This record gives sequence, C-alpha cells and structure tokens, in this order.
Amino acid sequence: MNSVIIGAGHAGRLLASHLCRERHSVVMVDESAEALEQAEASLDVLTVCGSGADPAILEKAGAGRADLFVAVTDRDEINIIACLLAHSEGVPRKIARVGSAQYDPGAVKYNLTKLGIDLLINQKFACAKEICNALLLPGAVESFDLFGGRVLVAGFGIVGGSPILGHTPATLPDQDLVRKLRIIAIRRQGRLVIPRGDTAFLPEDVLYLVGAPDDIRVFSTWMDPVREAFEKVIVAGGGDIGLAIAKNLERIGLHVVLLEQDEERALFCSGELDHTLVLRADALSGSALDETGIVPGTAFVAVTGDDEDNAMNCLMARKKGADFVVTQIARTDYIPIMENLGLVDRIISPYESITNAILHYLRSRDVRAATLLHDLPGELLEIELSPTSRYAGKRVSDIRFPSGSIVAVVQRGDGVLPATGGLCFEAGDRLLIFADPAAVKKIQAMFRK
Repeated sequence: MNSVIIGAGHAGRLLASHLCRERHSVVMVDESAEALEQAEASLDVLTVCGSGADPAILEKAGAGRADLFVAVTDRDEINIIACLLAHSEGVPRKIARVGSAQYDPGAVKYNLTKLGIDLLINQKFACAKEICNALLLPGAVESFDLFGGRVLVAGFGIVGGSPILGHTPATLPDQDLVRKLRIIAIRRQGRLVIPRGDTAFLPEDVLYLVGAPDDIRVFSTWMDPVREAFEKVIVAGGGDIGLAIAKNLERIGLHVVLLEQDEERALFCSGELDHTLVLRADALSGSALDETGIVPGTAFVAVTGDDEDNAMNCLMARKKGADFVVTQIARTDYIPIMENLGLVDRIISPYESITNAILHYLRSRDVRAATLLHDLPGELLEIELSPTSRYAGKRVSDIRFPSGSIVAVVQRGDGVLPATGGLCFEAGDRLLIFADPAAVKKIQAMFRK
C-alpha cells in the first residue's frame, strides 16, 4: 500500500514506524528538513521537504497515487487543506489530525467528513477519554472502550496479597462473573502469555480483561480490595482537555475541582460546567492545592499543556497526599524519566492516542479495526461476519483459530456476548479477537476467505 504522511513530528514518525512494519511504501512530507532527517535515520521512508498544503509538493510526493493519505502536523489548516487536495485527486482514504474543537465531526454544520475527509482525529478529546478511563479504573495500567462503550478493555497488575494469586481461570471464585469476562492476555516479565484454563496467576502479572464496563469494575475491585473509588478529582488546567475531563466526570456524579490560571478561561469553563468548582488559581501554588482540599480518596490530573508544569504539578500533588496522579505528557523523552521517578500512576501520550485511532481505521472491509495495547505486543482485531462468511452458524469450539489468538466477545445487535466455546456465530456478528503479532495476519486471512 502506498501511504503519504504529512508531518514528520512524533505522531508522524510513530505512525510511519507501524506502517513500515506492515510493509507500506511510505512518503513523508514536512517543512522541517531536520525532522525529515530524523525520520530517514530510523525509518525506511522517502521524504519531501515542503508544505503539505502546497499542490506542487503533494504532486512531488506522489499523493495522487496514494492509497492512504494522513495529515498529522500541529496545524489544523494544513492538515485539512492537504486532505481536501488529496480528495480532489481521488485518494481513497484521507485522515486529518485536528486540535480545535470547532472541527468536531459531530457538528451539525460544516462537517468536514462531508467534504471528503474520511476520519478526523482530535487528540485532545482522545486524551481526555483515556484519562477518564484511568480515573474510573484506577487500578488499570491501561483501559479503553469499544463497540460504542458497550465493551471495556483493561489491564490490571496483580498486587501483593490479591485473592487472585495462585488461581487459574477455571478455579477463580464467582464463576458466574468470570463467565461474563474474558482474560485475553497476561504480561509476565515482559513476555506475552495467552491464558488457558490451567494458567496460574503469579505475582506481578498484568491481566488484560475484556467485558462489560460494570463487570470489569466489579472484577477489579475484587482483585484489589484495598483500593476504593475516588471521592474527589482535582484537574489542573482548564484547556480543551481539562474541560472535557471535567464534563465527563461530573456527568457520572464525581466531585470535581478545576484549577485554571487565566481569568477569562476560568470564567468560560465555569459557564460550561454545571457542578464543577472552578478556581482561578495556579496548581503549582501550594496554597491553591491546600484550598482545594486534598483529602483521602483524591485523584489529581495535570493537563496544563506544558510538560514541565505537569511534572511539577504531579510532584506537588503527590507531596500533598493525592492518592492517584495522572497526566498527559507530549515529550516522549520525559515519559520514562517520570515513570522511573514514580511521580505519576498513569501517563497518557497524545501520539499513541493518535496512532491507535488511525490504526483502528486502517483495516480491510471485513477486518474492521485494530487497537494496539500500549504495553503489550499484539493487537485487538474487530471483525464483522459477512452474510456469506463460512463461519456463520459455527460454534466457537468448532473453529480452529491460530495459536496465539483468543476470541474475547461478540457484539450481536445491541448486546455483547462472551465468546464461550458453545457460542454459535451468526452473520452480522462483530467479533473482538486478541492475537499476538505472529497470528494477526493469519486471523485477517481467515476472515477474508
């Protein structure tokens, strides 16, 4: 597949690395010669220096012959214009990264998807959603939803003294709950283990579960009975991400405090929120955190838009006694440092959010989507059974799936069913399958036949 990527920054390079591994022919376009040199040094790509909104540059990059066109610069206008130009050349798939809420594809008017852009990705909203998931499942190392929120995917580390230790999936208590979930993978000392009925759970294992959100939360509480739900969430930063987080959290009834330095922005946020306490204050001020009242059961979120401020905010909140600290960090070189220092419980990278959203889109007609788990090799494949599929009418146990894969759940209509051995597939079912890297292409080939 021929792919053109506009933007050779972190997001563009991360996406290009995935596409190159899938043997795409990639051309990268950027106005920065230095950024292109970095891309060429680590990736098997061709590069063109210039603006992605310049028709002559796009012609030089071969955009008209591309099967996939992705614009991920940090300038919305360039990304949009580039995709519109690609659409005029008949490129079949166009994806634009946007940062402004005004380009929300849910808008009634001026919906850019109606103009030929197939996918708009707002990284701020994607990050806000990830952070909310982390707050609702504080014990999770990673979590996200699929099938319109009906299915949750989450990874949990097994803490010392957890009642799950020593058990296998077959011997876990409350088998009624276990049958509603699927344990799709275990990360064990950096290795991937596909669990079977006799796989015992060991200390420091990370379990990856798939199921209905409420069932996942019940299971996570049983896994770690010491951890309790948060009583309060303090959000430092009233930008688009912070405002989106506060809106989502107050909808589910959490006590939220939003800190924003800028008076005008603080007034705007106050008008947009119904129950959130908005304070015009700098989270780096110890008195501001004292005023908000960090009490037991308090979570702290740092999304100021400045990585250094976020790091210091996390340090202050941790020192003041916050039980859970999560932040967004844009600079990828900061992430391992903050993780090693133990400053935060969760770090959200906007570039991984963008890449996952794009990879989620880039599948063939039957293999509808793929979401990469950040800390686990392998992919979650979302597959729809066509009316002519040879697997319609067959039970899960009657189908020989590749080694290194496991069927998690099946969406049928508005319901979600755990993929137990006796479940019979039907045309129109949407399957969620986890596969290790060696099994991904085999699964895709199975469902293209």
